[in-house]
Amino acid sequence: MKIISLEKDIFIYQFEPAKGSYIGINIFMIQHGNECIIIDTGYRRHFVQVLKDLNDKGLKVSKFILTHFHPDHIGGLLKVKDADIIGSIFAQDTLKRYVENYQKYLPTKVVVDKDTIIFGRHTIEMEINKGHSKDGLLITLNNKYMFVGDDVISDYHGNPSIPFCSEKDTLAHISSINMIISKSSEKIILPTHGKMLDNRDDIVKDLIKRLTYLHFINENRNATYDDFYQETKISFLGRDWHVLNQIRKVI
Repeated sequence: MKIISLEKDIFIYQFEPAKGSYIGINIFMIQHGNECIIIDTGYRRHFVQVLKDLNDKGLKVSKFILTHFHPDHIGGLLKVKDADIIGSIFAQDTLKRYVENYQKYLPTKVVVDKDTIIFGRHTIEMEINKGHSKDGLLITLNNKYMFVGDDVISDYHGNPSIPFCSEKDTLAHISSINMIISKSSEKIILPTHGKMLDNRDDIVKDLIKRLTYLHFINENRNATYDDFYQETKISFLGRDWHVLNQIRKVI
């Protein structure tokens, strides 16, 4: 586990990919006094390490905010009692598909459309952004940092991973990327998996590549990944996900 300080009270807990994978996990911590907010928890094994560090520093988790409720984002929720769980109104739909006894993971504070939290000097804005997942939230901190969950996935060198439409909705994922483009000016992009993006040109280039792919599969449902590459010369990691995207229907 590597701890990266973005500011004196904003941190990333970064975990290297498991053997045979290129996808690492970022867990984010925002501090105010002796309390903190966690954005995404990783799997339980990741959050156990984070929680030990927080305990060593005398910090209490008062809130969790989830970019979405897939298992690799919520595994640590039950390690802390009495913390608020903040997430999309659609969280239950996702939890039912992936988690037994899903009721334990349900948000205690639901974001229906947009919501804002003031936490010490920090302003945290949350907005529904269905894309990779139906229950996606776009989270902005202090009008400077944007947490995008799995709408943007890469390795830690910045090599992009192929977009994955887990909710069978290519058009929703296109919409989510367009929302990120429209709201990301002058902001730093923080994905849960992969490298921080802090250069506007790099951000736009990355997101346009993803849009190009999503439009391609929306219009060419039977095309292979090689067909996409031959037409665009755009390369992604995780191309095995293409088959999963390919067989999914737009709803």
